[in-house]
Amino acid sequence: MRLLLHLALLLLALSLVGCPNRDRRGGGDDDDVDIPDMDDDDAADDDDAADDDDAADDDDAVDDDDLQPDDDDADPGPLGFVGSPCEDEGDCDYDDAICLEDDFPGGMCSQDCELYCPDEAGHPTTFCADALELPSSADVGDGGCVSRCDFGYFPETGCRPGYGCVVAARANEAETLKYVCLPGNDSDLSDCHDDLIAMGLAFEPTVVPIDHPDDHPDLDCIVEDAVYLQSPVLGVDLETSGGSPDADILASCVMARAFGETVIDVLPWDVEVIRHMGTYNCRVISNTDTLSQHAHANAIDIFGFEFSDGDLWTLVDDWEHDTSSNFDTDAGQWLYTTAYRWHDEEIWNIILTPNFNTAHDDHFHIDMTPYSDYIGVFGGRWIGPSPWAGE
Repeated sequence: MRLLLHLALLLLALSLVGCPNRDRRGGGDDDDVDIPDMDDDDAADDDDAADDDDAADDDDAVDDDDLQPDDDDADPGPLGFVGSPCEDEGDCDYDDAICLEDDFPGGMCSQDCELYCPDEAGHPTTFCADALELPSSADVGDGGCVSRCDFGYFPETGCRPGYGCVVAARANEAETLKYVCLPGNDSDLSDCHDDLIAMGLAFEPTVVPIDHPDDHPDLDCIVEDAVYLQSPVLGVDLETSGGSPDADILASCVMARAFGETVIDVLPWDVEVIRHMGTYNCRVISNTDTLSQHAHANAIDIFGFEFSDGDLWTLVDDWEHDTSSNFDTDAGQWLYTTAYRWHDEEIWNIILTPNFNTAHDDHFHIDMTPYSDYIGVFGGRWIGPSPWAGE
């Protein structure tokens, strides 16, 4: 029901395009907030999970409308590169290309590989899948190049028609796993992934290996159903706090879903850009032995918002401290009511504002802390000033 509600909100938001902007000064409830005994994170630096596959500069992809899979009306996706349909290797416009045909619907451009594969702009990222992951008819050595699942290119399934999104091991590096497109219609996607698909979010499911904070090697940083949530998110661009474009963010699936709901929430105010300060960071909460929600890619730090009229409202410049009414600026009131709206709509479990402590002076920390978890939140959501104000 909650997903259907937010989908309805998205449709409503989209219907407002071309209508007068909603007043950003909308009032919020000033109800007192019960403060539990809790601790939480300071700001996180995002450890952007870099693509470890070697990129290559290749010729432009061919355009061949005849290269269709079984369904003539199906979209085969971008042509001429790894994962694309082919009738022979001439349809695969890159060096050392091969065309895998038997047991590969519509044929599939590939390449022998031992560890890595080339990437090409305008195509899904690639992966060197172990030969044992491919149909036995594939004439490859240690591994064959395949495309990774990408719901930006293939919004319904993440893959070309006739291919499923499944987890496969890398050739000669079995501990490295990725979601890739292989022949067959079955997939390894979760119910949460299905929610992202239903919301129309562009993302790439991925697998993040377990990591450990340098100062706490006994703790495990685990990201459940990890995804790269791609920019723009429902039309809203992602940028770093300094204003640099950010192609994607690494997130747990539940965090990605909440962020999609957050975008739906701010669309009626013509937000065009959300600036952030990071998601995943394998570390503990400052001055504790407890993992931060950033260690699970279960949190994001929001720096500010840019609107269609060019206004940029940031927490460091526009938040008005220690007040819930009588704001001096539209920006201060909008930031305050927006945070409390996210709380009231139950989008995030934890929302820390600049009122929390000085470490949060320049961002909203928002996360999906489970109801009985690391920082003592049981049975409800939380927003408010620091329990240790004045200490």
